[in-house]
Formats: sequence, C-alpha cells, structure tokens
Amino acid sequence: MAKRKYLTAPLASEKMPAGIPYILGNEASERFSYYGMTSILVIFMTRYLVGPDGMLDVMTKSEAIEKYHSFTSAVYFMPLIGAIVAEIWLAKYRTILWFSILYCFGFLAMVLDLTRLGLFAGLILIAVGSGIIKPCVSANVGDQFGKTNKRLMAPMFSWFYFSVNLGACISMLLCPWILDEYGPRAGFGIPAAFMILATIVFWLGKRKFVHIPKGGADFIKETFSGEGLRALVKLCIIFVFVAMFFSLFYQSQSAWVLQAEKMELKWLGIGWLPAQVQFVNSLLIMILIPLFSYVIYPAIDKVFPLTALRKIGIGLFVGVLSFVVPAWIEGQIDGGDVFKCSSRSTIAGLEPVRLIDGLTDGSGWSSDKAPSVDDPAEIVIRLRERKAWTVSSIEISPATRLISYKEVVATLDDLALDTLGRLKKDREAGAPQSEIDALKQKMDQIKTAAGKAKKAAKQARKGVSKQQRRSARTQAAKDAALRVMTEHGIDAIHLDDRSYSPKEVSVFAGDFSGGLLPTPLFELRKEEKDEITNTNQYTIEAGWTHLGDYTLDRAEQNVSSINFQDFEPIKATHIMIQIKSNYGANRVKIGEVGVQTNQALPAESKATAGEVWPNVAALGYKPSVGWQFFAYLILTAAEIMVSITCIEFSYTQAPKKMKSFIMAVYLLSISLGNFFTAAVNAFIQKADGSTRLPGADYYWFFTIAMFVTAVLFIPVAGRYPVKNYIQDEAESESSQ
Repeated sequence: MAKRKYLTAPLASEKMPAGIPYILGNEASERFSYYGMTSILVIFMTRYLVGPDGMLDVMTKSEAIEKYHSFTSAVYFMPLIGAIVAEIWLAKYRTILWFSILYCFGFLAMVLDLTRLGLFAGLILIAVGSGIIKPCVSANVGDQFGKTNKRLMAPMFSWFYFSVNLGACISMLLCPWILDEYGPRAGFGIPAAFMILATIVFWLGKRKFVHIPKGGADFIKETFSGEGLRALVKLCIIFVFVAMFFSLFYQSQSAWVLQAEKMELKWLGIGWLPAQVQFVNSLLIMILIPLFSYVIYPAIDKVFPLTALRKIGIGLFVGVLSFVVPAWIEGQIDGGDVFKCSSRSTIAGLEPVRLIDGLTDGSGWSSDKAPSVDDPAEIVIRLRERKAWTVSSIEISPATRLISYKEVVATLDDLALDTLGRLKKDREAGAPQSEIDALKQKMDQIKTAAGKAKKAAKQARKGVSKQQRRSARTQAAKDAALRVMTEHGIDAIHLDDRSYSPKEVSVFAGDFSGGLLPTPLFELRKEEKDEITNTNQYTIEAGWTHLGDYTLDRAEQNVSSINFQDFEPIKATHIMIQIKSNYGANRVKIGEVGVQTNQALPAESKATAGEVWPNVAALGYKPSVGWQFFAYLILTAAEIMVSITCIEFSYTQAPKKMKSFIMAVYLLSISLGNFFTAAVNAFIQKADGSTRLPGADYYWFFTIAMFVTAVLFIPVAGRYPVKNYIQDEAESESSQ
C-alpha cells in the first residue's frame, strides 16, 4: 500500500487551513515550556543552584542576569542556522520535529542535574533546539496560506501570537509557584512535560500541514540574486531599529523582576511573587490583540492609512513610554539598602537585600554558614539617597526565628549535608568503620526528621485560619523534627530560634563619597585571608572607623536589640556590621538594622522618608507593584504594534524561497537587542560593585536610546519600497 503523500503547496480555499489547530496547539505548549523555564531561571540561579557535592552554589544577581541575557541572545541567534538547515537540507517540517526532540533533552538535563553542568548543558540544548525551530515555526504558519485565503493570514498571525501568550501566561503564573512550593525539579519538570506534549501535537499534524519543499540550490540562488539581496538589505535596516525595542522589552524579564523585589508586592488583595508579575504581559496580549485588530487599528485607519511600517513606528514611540514608568518607579524607591554581604543564603526565600526595610516582615537576613573570628559574617549597608549622613546611633535586632516550615526543612537538609561532608572527610582520613557507620546513621536520621517535618506541616494546614497557618505549620514541623532528633540523641540546637542570634558583633562606619568602597573580608582570596591576623585591624586600615564591639548575652531573655550610641556622631555613607560568633546554629540571623541620624529631615529628601525618619538605613517608601502592571500595559501595546507586525511584515517581504531565512534574520534583531543590554550592563559595572547608571539613571538611559531610535526610524520607514511575496497555490500537488 502506497504511503499517503503530503501537500507541497496550499490548496485554493477560502477557509482556514486544516493544519492550523495543530500549529496553535504546538505553539501554546512549546511557549508554556519555554516561558515557564525562563520565568524561574534567574530565581533558580540565585537561590537553588547546587554544586557537585549537593551544597548550594548559587550565582550573584549580576552573574545570573548576565547568564540570562547571554542565553536569550543565543536563542535568537540560532534561528539563522535553523533557516539554513531547513532551506538547504531538512525542510521546515523535519527541522521542527527533529530539533524539538533535542529541545526536550535540554529540559530533561535541567530536571535531572541541578548543578552548573546540568544548567549549562540544558540551556545549550534548549538554545539550539528552540532557536533552530523558531524561523521554521513562524514561516510554517505563512506556508499554509495561498493567494485565495491570504486575507486570513494577518488574523492568523494574531491568533498565533495569542497561542504563544496563552501558554506563556499560564506558565509564568504557575511555574514560580511550583518552584516555591515543590522545588526546582518540579519547577523545570512541568515545562519539560509540556515540551514533550508540543512535539507530539506537531507530529500528529503531519498529514494536515502544507510541506513546502526545501529550497536547496534554489534557496542559495534566490538569496544571492539581486532581488534576494535587495530584500535582505532592506529588511535588515528595519530590523536594526527594532533591535532597540527588544533591548527594552526583554528587560521586563530581568531588570523589572529585580525592581519588583523592592516594591510592595501585595496588590488587589494578592501577594505576588516578583517572578509572577511578568505574566500580565501575556494576559494583556490575549486581551489587547482583538482590541487592536478590530477596534484600534480600524479607527486609526480612518484617520490615515495604517501600513505595517507605520504600526512599527508608532509602537517604537509607545515603547519609549513603557520605560518612563519604571524610571519613575525607581526614582520613588529611595532608601537604604544592603550594598554587599557575605551571604548567598537561599534558605526558605531569605533575601539578604531585604534586611533593611522600615516595615520589615520579620524574616530578616541569614548568613550561609556559622561565623567565626577569622571569618566573620559581614553586612555592608549603603545609607539612603546614596549620600553621607551624620550617624548618632545604630540598632541591631537579633530577635529572629525560624519563619516557615520550609526553613525548618532546609535547615535539616543543610545539617544532613554537613554530616555527609564530615563522613567523606573521615573516610578519606581512614577513620574506623564504626565512626563512619555512626555518621551515616545520623545523616539518615536527620533526613527522616526532615521528612516527618514536611508531613507534619502539611497536616497542620487543616482546620487552621489563613492568618495562623504559617506559624502553625512552622511549629508543627519543628515539633515533629525535634521528636525524631531527641529520640536518637541528636543535638537539636538548630531548632532553637535563639541559637541563630549573633553573639560577638563589631560595627564600623565609613564615608566613601566619590570613592571606592574598600574590599570586604569575604571578597578576599583565601591566601589573602590567611595573612590577616586581626580582622578589626584589617577593616580599620582599609578605611573604616571602628565604632565599637558588643557581646549579646543569650541569657538575657528580653533583649530585643543591640543599641550602639556610645560614640561621637560621625559622617558616613556606609555602615558595616561584622558578626564573629553566634550561639551554636549553622548560620546567624538578624531581624533588622536601624541607623539613626540627628539631622533634621532635609527639604530635598523624599517626603515619604518621614515615615521612617530618622532611620537613614530604612527603605522608607516602596511603590506598589501595581505601577509595574501599568508599565506592562504600555509595553504590551508596543509589543503588539512592533513584534506581531514584524512577524507578518518579514514573511510578506521575503522572497518565496527565503521565508525561513528572513524570519531568522528578524529574530536576530532580538539577539542583537539582548546583546546590547548585556554589553551595557557589563560596561556600567565599577570595580567596587557599584554602577555608573544607578537607580533611575539606568532606565532613563534606555528610554532616551529608544526615543532617538524611534525618531530616526521615521524617515527610514518613509523611504522603504514595499514588495509582497505570497506562496503560489496548487489543487493537488504533493510528494512523499
């Protein structure tokens, strides 16, 4: 029996092509997987990444942002290779299918290996798989249409974009929550499952699709013909301008997420996670696409003919406005901040940058290990408005507690890993087998305690009000773990809140106006640290003024803070706190820090500073995250006018054998935009960790760059000679 043949040209029909449902299903699932992964990628790299030994080995925020934009740039560079592969060797269908399978393996690597090896292997495979299929997927949409039903192409590209954002919207809400509740394997596992589903859906549509044959020699001939080169050069000029828009747009997934961490996240009665806010872009796309297609565009068209290039031009100017809002937001966030700290603790979401907050949630700050005299935990605080203040007293609150059942479980996991480390060292040192077995038994018992704590916390949710649920689950987890550890004679000091309190504390102040911040101890190389015999002396010689030392007596039950005020008022831009010991836990915690000034509130300071004045270390005012939702509304409107229009415009302006290649060149503009963002961020970093574009200046830089780009686009678009290329129709042409 002969194999059923594939269509190689669209049929003459007034109807929507039969393969469209499979394309939309594939795209929604694939975009769910991609955006679900990228929505949690920065959080994973800064909170969950582990080393080969299973211990936390997370990245700094700047390193994570660099890796994120490098990955995104690679994703949108690969389409150039994908177009060549499709047009010369595999054709679009096989290129999409084969590299979708490779794409799936990338997700599996990230699920199975949570180290940098698994991360980078997964990202490389995803960048190759996702990037190579991109030009083929969008070109494959256009290939389904002929001259008879080409009027349906523009609405179809809108619905194609709708399916992209349907998948993205759901995943950006769901995956951050899954990561927070169930960890990174589940966080990456759900996107992996949807990528496998996307591949299956695409394979099921193989008999419904129009399979335009590979261009082969005709592709090369057409590309390097006079007409092909002219089309390519014309479009490349447009794409250079569009690249600047994408430089701004993709920062909504990096810089805007970090900005959201400094904002009031409770809005509309919902406590948002910083990574979840970006979902609104996809939601708005689905709402605004019909509005633009059927209301806004027809209304504008009545005033003046609304061509594709005019849509793009208007969109570029709207993109300018989208960055004015975060620039304004950043200007309102004007308070103290943790400038540098020795901790990268990721336990239960404890964020070092959230230490200084006029309205602290009580979680405070946690180091990543127990401090010592030779290796103290250090916190460097930059005072509000980035200027020098006359400091009269400093207050440190050691009143900390285990704030959630997740922190209880994470503490036990850390303790089990520490025990495993001791076991390995003892084994290598030739310790008796009895000691090895005892450590192994202890590790297993701690793991059992962690399991019991999880189970108890889950059961404690029942019959408890929402307000009491967190404390009830935390206490239930502690009680369950304590029973197991007590039963087996394991020291349970890590479950005692007071064991995390600082014991020996040194406080320093420094005025580094216009100068570089001295290198803190924790940033020194090991050989440099080994040469230091007195940490106080090193810190003083580095340029800090020693304000005093304090020893907290744990027996003093009612001590709620350590107050330093027996020093002469001093001008300072930064305060450093060194914690040299605690009371037995494997880390140290601080609840809050207040730096008091005896100055009157300056007239030029933010009026909202009065809420926390005279604490010049407090954040003071945090704008509502609702302002970011407003920024996303503007950004989404710009995206519809620029991005969707560019996809359709690129396809129609590409000669018939160059469709995938031109789509790849268009996607290269996204790569170029991300490369520009990464390059700017690399350039503005100073040696002391500060930036040449602090605060709102960063956003104003990109706003001005976008405005200049939009103005220059006007004469270029006016001189562009439009020429459309649509696929020919056939009634029954087919091939194997």
